[in-house]
Amino acid sequence: MVYAYQSKGIVSEEGANPFLEHLPPDTPVYRYDRQCAIDTLLPPYSVEDRFIVLKDLPPEIFAESEEKFPRRCDYSPPFQLLIITMPGQPHEEAAFGFENELSFLARDMQVLRRISACGATRVDTPDRSKNADRSWKPRRQGRDFPTVALEVGFSETTAKLEKDIAWWINGSKGEVRMGVTVDIKRSGYIEIKSWTPAFDPSLLSDYVTESGRHVVERHDNNLPPPQIAQRILIKRGRDGHGPTVEGEGITIPFHTLLLDEPGESEEDFVLTAEMLLHNLAERVWDAIDDAEMIKAKKRSKTRKG
Repeated sequence: MVYAYQSKGIVSEEGANPFLEHLPPDTPVYRYDRQCAIDTLLPPYSVEDRFIVLKDLPPEIFAESEEKFPRRCDYSPPFQLLIITMPGQPHEEAAFGFENELSFLARDMQVLRRISACGATRVDTPDRSKNADRSWKPRRQGRDFPTVALEVGFSETTAKLEKDIAWWINGSKGEVRMGVTVDIKRSGYIEIKSWTPAFDPSLLSDYVTESGRHVVERHDNNLPPPQIAQRILIKRGRDGHGPTVEGEGITIPFHTLLLDEPGESEEDFVLTAEMLLHNLAERVWDAIDDAEMIKAKKRSKTRKG
């Protein structure tokens, strides 16, 4: 017999665990139970992003059950904690909009075939296993980490979003050359930032042992937090007023993404403010409105029932 998971509390009751830091305090927490069905963890429909925490989950069980978990997983082997994110429609529209614009630019330069679109492919390390919302890297280079990673948040704290992008950059020791965050607020504000390492990856200790083993010294806690490279703030218009935009857009340098200098007819990937307004922000606002209409219909049916 398969049983349903029952909540064991909320994140705010778990103490000061650094892995759970910046999650909404009312995020439900469950204890792993082999007899319980994973799909019973999933909460009802929500316009906003939702999170759940599964604790006491052994690494070997996580590895065995990876296909059963939703794709947005963030797992800590040392703490045996799993954070599952259920992104809402506005979240997904933002990720799609950014990826679509980047693909359009790559196709226009005829370099799309050189880019591996990793999507939400999970990266596993001894300390953490995590999915980005979208990620990209050069094809056929055997890299575990992408060169550019995107993290989107709707209703989650800005601090959590920035902590996640910092892991991609510092946790990879700079293999992730740029991170991008899209921070969506219910008010309609959308803040997009690009982040770069605040250290020179080439200066990290890198050596070969007598046995021929290649070693890169890893001191995550000593690395400075990533620095903001670019910022654009898009505000939804109200009461008949149009939207406003602060900032010039987001540029991903060609060599940052493809680890190569641009050739003839090739250049940096420039996502202009206009592109981000019309093909990302407006999609997000439509998704928020659509999701609210869905919620209203559900409420109406409930009252009638």
